[in-house]
Amino acid sequence: MTVSNDWPELRELYGADPLPDLDTSDFFHVHVDERGTSVTFALETSRLPAHPKPEWTEAAYNTLRFWIEFSGVADLRVAGLLADAERAVRIEGGGGGGGGGGGAVGRLKVSVISETRSIAFSAAASRVTHTRVYLKGSI
Repeated sequence: MTVSNDWPELRELYGADPLPDLDTSDFFHVHVDERGTSVTFALETSRLPAHPKPEWTEAAYNTLRFWIEFSGVADLRVAGLLADAERAVRIEGGGGGGGGGGGAVGRLKVSVISETRSIAFSAAASRVTHTRVYLKGSI
């Protein structure tokens, strides 16, 4: 995984620890908002943060869910509809979380690619919009 973003919302939770690896996090949702030219990914990980929010200590949990919104999306390409277990998540460029402008300079290049499905686009910026913990049972 290549990440040029050190999302403050996750950095606050994980401190000096590495952020969750997007390639091994469960990628369970994508939302394309054509009105706001944004794409939101929802992921979850069993790698719990070192510095959880105080309200999270009230109940048991073993999974963190987080949503990453990419804004100023352009050049969106989608192939296939279902998620595959084996995929690679890439976020490159952007120089510290985004930038503006319509050109390629300072833009993020985002892709999630498996053998049969993919989504790829460029984005002006990204941010973690929401985090949540819960107790995930085993099947």
